[in-house]
Amino acid sequence: MLRTFFCCSHGSMSRRGSLPPTGPWLERLRSHRGFTLAKQRDPESIRGFTLAELLIATGITAAMVLMLGWMLGSLMSSASHTTARVDAFRDARAALQMIERDLRNLVRTQWNPDPFTNPTPLPCFASAVSTTGVTLPAAYFALTNIYADPATAGNPNQQLYALVANQTTPSLGDVCAVGYYCRWDDQTHAYSLRRFFKRFSLADMQSWGSYAGASVLYTPVSSDQVLAAYIWNFQVTIYDAAGNRYTTYPCVCDGSATTPRMLPAAVEISFNAMSPQAARTVMSVSSSPNDWIDSTTQNYQRLILPHVYQFGSRINLP
Repeated sequence: MLRTFFCCSHGSMSRRGSLPPTGPWLERLRSHRGFTLAKQRDPESIRGFTLAELLIATGITAAMVLMLGWMLGSLMSSASHTTARVDAFRDARAALQMIERDLRNLVRTQWNPDPFTNPTPLPCFASAVSTTGVTLPAAYFALTNIYADPATAGNPNQQLYALVANQTTPSLGDVCAVGYYCRWDDQTHAYSLRRFFKRFSLADMQSWGSYAGASVLYTPVSSDQVLAAYIWNFQVTIYDAAGNRYTTYPCVCDGSATTPRMLPAAVEISFNAMSPQAARTVMSVSSSPNDWIDSTTQNYQRLILPHVYQFGSRINLP
């Protein structure tokens, strides 16, 4: 009887589609043979995520993406502003270098005898020595307002003009009239540093027949070269050979053929500069040039003063 039951049980287990053995017999089989069979999983343990859980995970992911995007945009904007500021200030430094290069080629009027030896006059003051001009006299250095600046406030932009040797052509005797001044733009409502340039040949100077004044030599126009944008408060200070400072303005050296004037030994040039981003804020609020010049106005104190950078250079004249 026992053998028949075992064979039947064994045969039933080998048939395809039969259920796995269960009960105490299965436990004895596991312990006797040394292996285990996989347990059936509880249906409650294999359920998926709920809709609320998916929404929470999606919200967290979206917030992280937005935060990373905001951080990246902020970094890119900061880098762009820094680059624009560096470019603007590089133009300002380049303008100072160009002014220095021009003034080192300053052309002097030749006199006989030399009226500046004894006694030595002060810069921009007439010499007491009677003399005759060997070359046709001209204003080789002029601090004077030739361009009509629309600003009427105190401490206005100054202007510098000079005759320099022409370094671009081999023609002997050619000179160039150069000038540096701040021009107001009615369209953008901002100042920019301009360079006036005009070439004269020796024949041109001889054709004048008499002394050519500053108004003849220097005629700035709106198409003059822009050296740097958002530049204002252009100031020029002159020094004599002993280092004494003079604030005379206007000052035109060699103002006439009969009263030669001493050239300064050095000039100090300074101006204010602003980045394009800060300037656009000012231009959107104010259209008056006085807001850039008058430091007591509310627009200057609130919009300009926090963003002002000052540039300067001292140039020794030949």
